[in-house]
Amino acid sequence: MIFKKKINLLFFFPFLLSTSVFSQTENQSKKFDSIYYHIAVNISSANPVKAIHLADSLSLYSVNKYQKIKSLMLVADILAKQEKRGEAIVKALEVLEIAKEAKEYVLLARNYGFLATQYRMIGFLDKGKSFLNEGIKVSRLFSDKKQVVNYIAMCNQELAEFALEEKDYKKTIEYLQLAMLTFEKEENAQTKCFVMANAEEMLGRSYLFLGDVDQAISHFSKANFFINDAGAGNTIWASLIYQSLGNAFLESKNLDSAGVYLKRSLSISKDSNHGSLKQRVFRSVSEYYYQIKEIDSFTIYNSKYNTQLAKNTAEKRLMINSAYNSLNERSDKKSSNNKIYVIILMVLLSAFGFYFIRRKRSITKEEDSVEVSNKSSDFTISQKTEDYLETKLKEFEESDLFLDKNMSLPKLLGLLNINSKYFRRFLKNNKNTDYNNYIIRLRIYYIKEKLITDKEYLNYKISYLAEECGFSSHSKFSASFKSVLGVSPSEFIHNLKDDTISS
Repeated sequence: MIFKKKINLLFFFPFLLSTSVFSQTENQSKKFDSIYYHIAVNISSANPVKAIHLADSLSLYSVNKYQKIKSLMLVADILAKQEKRGEAIVKALEVLEIAKEAKEYVLLARNYGFLATQYRMIGFLDKGKSFLNEGIKVSRLFSDKKQVVNYIAMCNQELAEFALEEKDYKKTIEYLQLAMLTFEKEENAQTKCFVMANAEEMLGRSYLFLGDVDQAISHFSKANFFINDAGAGNTIWASLIYQSLGNAFLESKNLDSAGVYLKRSLSISKDSNHGSLKQRVFRSVSEYYYQIKEIDSFTIYNSKYNTQLAKNTAEKRLMINSAYNSLNERSDKKSSNNKIYVIILMVLLSAFGFYFIRRKRSITKEEDSVEVSNKSSDFTISQKTEDYLETKLKEFEESDLFLDKNMSLPKLLGLLNINSKYFRRFLKNNKNTDYNNYIIRLRIYYIKEKLITDKEYLNYKISYLAEECGFSSHSKFSASFKSVLGVSPSEFIHNLKDDTISS
């Protein structure tokens, strides 16, 4: 089974490429880059707390602004590896201002790329792409044309990540092939192996999603070769590659090879702080044990997967809230000297607000009148928009984000990047429902599947089941359950228990 939920470990890792054009002596540069690489690739994976302290020390003893900024960006990168993306974004936004003031255009552009990655990984694709575009603009100010080429290559890899998020696997492959034309020419052997490993792993995932298992195994195998040649064979990046390779062997029913790589991945991931990696590995390991019919081990790792999934879902909400709060705090600081202008603007808006509200109501009444009198004249959704929404909703349904108690129509519209008018019409025409009933049905069918496939759920309290599938109260869950399935949760569980006993 192809695991649809993609892990996002391929951080925008731009700081490893050659930097010899800066005003440092060659020895200073080599020593700094060597320490930097060791912290970023090896220590941050095994001991992120220690890595943070070392990165802070690297910043303290930096000999110029370039090293100072780069060290601070390393702190942000380590925070991101721990999935503390709100804190990582805050740090990166601080560094953004420092890099602008110092006119360190290369680091400024790379910082934009890092922010693009972080926003992509918390689901804000449009915001992420806007930062990437800013980075491309800044790259035009680079004095060294080789560095422009390197930066564009990394942008192509990041665009491949966006395409992968959007399920456009052919476009993902195109972007990666463009990036690798530059990566293959990297003079630093260690850096070349590292970036090529990440690119090959992404190619493997793309081909696996396209159903070409042989091509996927070929690219995962190359990634395995490169990551070990980079001296990073025991890092979280290696664990991702081993898991991907094991998963591909599961697809091809080569269970012996699958077991070797999945166990290797598990040994690394279990000691890491990376929840997304653990979730993915637990899922694949449980699938492996299911296929070799070791049911006890399957039960253990399937339980670990479900526990990690719930934890990751909760932590992702916290990450998103942290990012929002960080941006709001930053915005508040910037606007503290402009309060008078804000007040004036609010007064002007209030003065005209009444007019616009009345106008809006008038237009709404006219629209309602037209819809009632002649539905055939109402707007239609293009086939392209239909296909887009079909794909996005399928992703949403597979993501389990509908289990989030705070999921709302505005939040879902933001995730789908579509306006309310088109979305409501799509639900009505294609699913014969509205938003509230759509979410309720997803939650009820989710818990129904849990009750049928996991017998432990038959012993859980109704209040726990309600909590598990995103309902705020026992009573609302029970009423919704009966409305969707025609029986109460208690009756449904009782019937399942009877069936189990009789069988």
